[in-house]
Amino acid sequence: MAILLLSSYPFIALLSGLGLSIMINCASVMKNVFSVSIITGLFILQNNAVDQSQRGAANGISMTAMSLFKAVGPAGGGALLSWAQKRQNAVFLPGDQIVFFVLNVVELIGLLMTFKPFLSQKTKNGPA
Repeated sequence: MAILLLSSYPFIALLSGLGLSIMINCASVMKNVFSVSIITGLFILQNNAVDQSQRGAANGISMTAMSLFKAVGPAGGGALLSWAQKRQNAVFLPGDQIVFFVLNVVELIGLLMTFKPFLSQKTKNGPA
């Protein structure tokens, strides 16, 4: 659902007036709900993948990684946006469309990583 919402952002930009304001507010609320749901789901998956005695370490590592990506993310996003502005006349995904394509690819990779072949399941003797 978050991927579909993100895919609709370029089309929301074509609106104007009251319709634009309503759609921006609805999209913002939906994105926040999806973000909270995704983060909560990932914490549950992570806590189910490790033993009780390792949960503190696993949560610490994940919070450290999240902080690192929050620090590096704006610089990467700015570089991506700058590159997208230089390719306004490209044949394949011109301008800002490449930004949303890259964001959708990142969300799709995150979704694929939650499927069973990639997901660690703990067993009676420890992680699989």
